[in-house]
Amino acid sequence: MSAFTKQTSIAIALMLGTAFTMPLSVPALSDSAPSKAVIQSQIAPSFQRGDLVRLRSGGPLMTVGSIKGNLVDCFWTGLDGEPNAESFPVDVLHKF
Repeated sequence: MSAFTKQTSIAIALMLGTAFTMPLSVPALSDSAPSKAVIQSQIAPSFQRGDLVRLRSGGPLMTVGSIKGNLVDCFWTGLDGEPNAESFPVDVLHKF
Protein backbone atom coordinates (compact mmCIF):
# COMPACT_ATOMS: atom_id res chain seq x y z
CA MET A 1 0.00 0.00 0.00
CA SER A 2 1.45 3.36 -0.96
CA ALA A 3 1.93 6.11 1.62
CA PHE A 4 -0.75 8.26 -0.02
CA THR A 5 -3.34 5.45 0.04
CA LYS A 6 -2.50 4.64 3.65
CA GLN A 7 -2.85 8.31 4.70
CA THR A 8 -6.13 8.60 2.79
CA SER A 9 -7.47 5.45 4.48
CA ILE A 10 -6.52 6.79 7.90
CA ALA A 11 -8.16 10.17 7.16
CA ILE A 12 -11.38 8.48 6.00
CA ALA A 13 -11.44 6.25 9.08
CA LEU A 14 -10.97 9.27 11.35
CA MET A 15 -13.76 11.21 9.60
CA LEU A 16 -16.17 8.28 9.85
CA GLY A 17 -15.26 7.69 13.49
CA THR A 18 -15.90 11.34 14.28
CA ALA A 19 -19.18 11.37 12.33
CA PHE A 20 -20.53 8.31 14.17
CA THR A 21 -19.66 9.65 17.62
CA MET A 22 -21.35 13.04 17.13
CA PRO A 23 -24.93 13.38 18.41
CA LEU A 24 -27.57 13.38 15.69
CA SER A 25 -29.49 16.26 17.24
CA VAL A 26 -28.40 19.35 19.05
CA PRO A 27 -30.32 19.58 22.35
CA ALA A 28 -29.98 23.36 22.57
CA LEU A 29 -31.69 23.80 19.22
CA SER A 30 -34.41 21.17 19.53
CA ASP A 31 -37.86 21.85 20.98
CA SER A 32 -38.57 20.51 24.42
CA ALA A 33 -41.01 17.63 24.66
CA PRO A 34 -44.56 18.64 25.60
CA SER A 35 -45.57 17.80 29.15
CA LYS A 36 -47.76 14.79 29.91
CA ALA A 37 -50.58 17.12 30.97
CA VAL A 38 -50.52 18.90 27.59
CA ILE A 39 -50.54 15.61 25.68
CA GLN A 40 -53.35 14.21 27.83
CA SER A 41 -55.50 17.32 27.41
CA GLN A 42 -55.11 17.06 23.63
CA ILE A 43 -56.00 13.36 23.53
CA ALA A 44 -58.45 12.79 26.36
CA PRO A 45 -62.06 13.52 25.45
CA SER A 46 -64.23 15.42 27.88
CA PHE A 47 -66.63 12.99 29.51
CA GLN A 48 -70.03 13.96 30.84
CA ARG A 49 -72.51 12.08 32.96
CA GLY A 50 -74.55 9.74 30.76
CA ASP A 51 -71.90 9.35 28.01
CA LEU A 52 -71.31 5.86 26.63
CA VAL A 53 -67.70 4.72 26.93
CA ARG A 54 -65.67 1.55 26.45
CA LEU A 55 -62.22 0.55 27.61
CA ARG A 56 -59.65 1.15 24.88
CA SER A 57 -58.71 -2.52 25.24
CA GLY A 58 -62.32 -3.61 24.63
CA GLY A 59 -65.17 -4.78 26.80
CA PRO A 60 -68.81 -3.81 27.30
CA LEU A 61 -70.28 -0.39 26.70
CA MET A 62 -70.50 1.48 29.98
CA THR A 63 -72.35 4.59 31.11
CA VAL A 64 -70.49 7.42 32.82
CA GLY A 65 -71.94 8.03 36.28
CA SER A 66 -69.60 10.76 37.46
CA ILE A 67 -66.12 12.19 36.95
CA LYS A 68 -63.81 12.78 39.90
CA GLY A 69 -60.55 14.36 38.76
CA ASN A 70 -58.79 11.83 36.52
CA LEU A 71 -61.19 8.98 37.45
CA VAL A 72 -64.45 8.19 35.69
CA ASP A 73 -67.10 6.21 37.57
CA CYS A 74 -68.79 3.83 35.13
CA PHE A 75 -71.60 1.32 35.38
CA TRP A 76 -72.85 -1.41 33.05
CA THR A 77 -74.87 -4.60 33.00
CA GLY A 78 -72.87 -7.82 32.77
CA LEU A 79 -73.72 -10.85 30.62
CA ASP A 80 -75.43 -12.38 33.67
CA GLY A 81 -77.77 -9.36 33.91
CA GLU A 82 -76.16 -8.12 37.12
CA PRO A 83 -75.23 -4.43 37.41
CA ASN A 84 -71.51 -3.63 37.71
CA ALA A 85 -69.67 -0.45 38.63
CA GLU A 86 -66.00 0.55 38.58
CA SER A 87 -63.79 3.64 38.38
CA PHE A 88 -61.32 3.96 35.51
CA PRO A 89 -58.60 6.50 34.64
CA VAL A 90 -59.67 8.90 31.89
CA ASP A 91 -56.89 7.81 29.52
CA VAL A 92 -58.04 4.15 29.33
CA LEU A 93 -61.56 5.02 28.13
CA HIS A 94 -62.88 5.73 24.65
CA LYS A 95 -66.04 7.82 24.17
CA PHE A 96 -68.81 6.68 21.82
